[in-house]
Amino acid sequence: SLRSYLKSLPRVQSGGFNQVHAMPTFLWMLRCIYETQSQKVGRLAARGISADYLKLAFCNACSADCSALSFVLHHFHRQLALDLDNNNLNDYGVQELQPCFSRLTVIRLSVNQITDTGVKVLCEELTKYKIVTFLGLGKNRITSEGGKCVALAVKNSTSIVDVGMWGNQIGDEGAKAFAEALKDHPSLTTLSLAFNGISPEGGKSLAQALKQNTTLTVIWLTKNELNDESAECFAEMLRVNQTLRHLWLIQNRITAK
Repeated sequence: SLRSYLKSLPRVQSGGFNQVHAMPTFLWMLRCIYETQSQKVGRLAARGISADYLKLAFCNACSADCSALSFVLHHFHRQLALDLDNNNLNDYGVQELQPCFSRLTVIRLSVNQITDTGVKVLCEELTKYKIVTFLGLGKNRITSEGGKCVALAVKNSTSIVDVGMWGNQIGDEGAKAFAEALKDHPSLTTLSLAFNGISPEGGKSLAQALKQNTTLTVIWLTKNELNDESAECFAEMLRVNQTLRHLWLIQNRITAK
């Protein structure tokens, strides 16, 4: 049934992925499979997943669904992109996804009530496998501690290309950790730290780091607490940096000066 259901859904070719937008019905099937507690059934179900990008955003998924998802996906022997944005996973859900992380190259977990506790679990897995290219953690409940964990995982990754941390509260300490990660980073091209409570102190650290960075092309710093002093630091950076194409500073405290 699961195989037939997935084959009936429309496919989209996106960024080299064969993407399918699965619905809550898919999660219901996974729960049924999980309740069997049969590894044989789990393996059969994994074989029925013909897509390599599972989009499960806005499916009202909870942490228990992550247990069911892991039960099947740890039998999936190819690399996979997983989009679980806008659900109700929380930290326990992240923990339950651990058996999947060795397969995941794209992890989207924005708007899921995840705190620093869940982020620490996630970052341990990222550091272990180092295959993730895209990490989305926007609008969760991540503070400076979680921000530092993510930044360290990014710093130690040579595969990661895009990181979305908008709408958290990593503050200046988190911004400084990301600044450290940006120095000489070999692969990161896009970073969003919008709406994160970053003051001129954190902005200055990021501007200094971007003088050394040669890969980043887009950085979002919208809706922070940056001021004219910050703007001067970024202006100075732009005289040196030759690769940055998009610098988003709207909705800060920058005046006409």
